[in-house]
Amino acid sequence: MKEFIGKIITTLETNGFPGKKVSLPTEKMYEAADNRGLSFNKVMEVMRNEYNIDSSVESEKIVFSKQVDQQFNEDMFQKAQEMMANMDPAELQKVQETIMNMSDEEREELMKKGRDMGLL
Repeated sequence: MKEFIGKIITTLETNGFPGKKVSLPTEKMYEAADNRGLSFNKVMEVMRNEYNIDSSVESEKIVFSKQVDQQFNEDMFQKAQEMMANMDPAELQKVQETIMNMSDEEREELMKKGRDMGLL
């Protein structure tokens, strides 16, 4: 299994991992594992627990990403709360207006980043 995971990690790194998320074809990944007598679900579990690599299985692709440190997320959330508590009403209003003036795509990207960081 370690050799197979090593090949996956090499492929991910060739495509920009860990700096960016990388996707690989779902069907081919399951077939490659099966051809080696492995469960790809187990492979993903080992990658998550031992290599800090998350994976999200979609119908056509599996998206791999580097795990974000949970303590870092909690610290960032705490700092954001403190900053908002210390903002005067005009500053808070400006932030709210900025968010409201974003396009749907920009707002969705902001929400996605918040979810990825564990803030939402």
